[in-house]
Amino acid sequence: MDTDGNIRSLVLSRAAAILAVSPQQASNIVGLVLLFVFFVVAGGFFGAAESGFSAMNKIRIKAKAEDGNRRAKRAMYVENHFDGALTTLLVGGNIAHIASAAIATVIATRLFGEGQTVTVLTTVLTTLVVFLFSEMIPKSFANDRSETMAMSSGWLVIFFMRLFFPFVWFLSLISKGFTRLMEKFVKVEKEPSITEDELYDIIDTIEEEGVVNEEQSDLFKSALDFSETCAKDVMTMRADICAVDVSRSNAEILEIVKKTTHSRLPVFEGDLDHIVGTLQIRTFIREYRKNPETDVRSLLIPPFCVSPDAKIDDLLSEMRQYKFYLAVVADAEGRTQGLITIEDFLEELVGEIWDEDDVVDKNFVKLGGNRFRVNPKLTLGEICKRIGTKPTEARLAARPLLAILLEHFGRIPEEEAFFTLGDLEITVEAVEENRVTAVDIHLLSPETTPEEPANAQTEPSSGVSSAQD
Repeated sequence: MDTDGNIRSLVLSRAAAILAVSPQQASNIVGLVLLFVFFVVAGGFFGAAESGFSAMNKIRIKAKAEDGNRRAKRAMYVENHFDGALTTLLVGGNIAHIASAAIATVIATRLFGEGQTVTVLTTVLTTLVVFLFSEMIPKSFANDRSETMAMSSGWLVIFFMRLFFPFVWFLSLISKGFTRLMEKFVKVEKEPSITEDELYDIIDTIEEEGVVNEEQSDLFKSALDFSETCAKDVMTMRADICAVDVSRSNAEILEIVKKTTHSRLPVFEGDLDHIVGTLQIRTFIREYRKNPETDVRSLLIPPFCVSPDAKIDDLLSEMRQYKFYLAVVADAEGRTQGLITIEDFLEELVGEIWDEDDVVDKNFVKLGGNRFRVNPKLTLGEICKRIGTKPTEARLAARPLLAILLEHFGRIPEEEAFFTLGDLEITVEAVEENRVTAVDIHLLSPETTPEEPANAQTEPSSGVSSAQD
């Protein structure tokens, strides 16, 4: 004890000599300096905790809490009571900052006396120290290690939440009262915590960070777009419908069935504007083997008609409920615009579904809804011929689509860049290694419509089957 006392006296004596004050005053100043450091550190803790809980990944913390991690459970408790926790951290931080400033002023006054210069210098230095060590550095540190900070500081934040509860409750009461008063003058609409556009940005971010690959990212985006997609955007166009006339003999229908790869065929009476039902191929063949003269009308499933503007997510639920695999897309006047199947819905999510019987032409793929994916090396004339229209400018017919793209943009275009050429909306779908590899074309207003056969229709091109399993 004597040795310790001698050391303490020696330290105070030297501090008193340096500061030119008495040992008693030196003792008081050292104590104030330690108290100043304590409040600066406390302010840094409150700031770091605020930043950590604001930036932490709630999903990962919740998963750890569900696995039994106690620190994660405490962090989730703070997250679930974040309004109270935030008020607590703000109160604690402000107390620490005010106390730091007050103590710094006392130290400066005792050392250098009162004066305007001393006050200004003390204010500047204190502000700098508090800003660096209670705000910027702790918050930057916590932001980079948000989960670690949140899980480590959870128990201490809960302690302060309980310690400051009466004060926090009183401040929250004042805040809520003021908010309700302001709502009488300013209407505030509640917004979701995250919007659809922000969700797209999140998907792009996690793809860039390598959390998901490009295919998974596209699947997420397709799921988001699914609810906004209409029947007309994915339907098999009228000109591509493979159908049979109910007036045909059973033998003729059988020949048509042999040539098609579809599991169901729409059946019309007179023309495609008068579809009377859907013929399931297996049912027809089974009944035909029993009785070649069976009445086809008795085998038909009643037609299910939908509007071109109907949302496909609603149609999917309705068609599954009533067990309709195929639907007829008809306008307000009852004219058939196309066909849509459950397979078309799935392709909107996962892309084209190819069967072993499909002949895949990767240079020209029908996407449905007057949309086509083409190889930019094809000439515009070849593309228009396959679509069923004519180039608006004859001079461009022999030119590759890629050359037209380069001429229009004056450079290698970026993905999703688009322009309109006559009745064609041309969109760059994929660019790899500074090369355009795929282009989407949307036929806005076809100049020519292929004539329909009076009876059986030609089979649709591969990849846009109207009723294929």
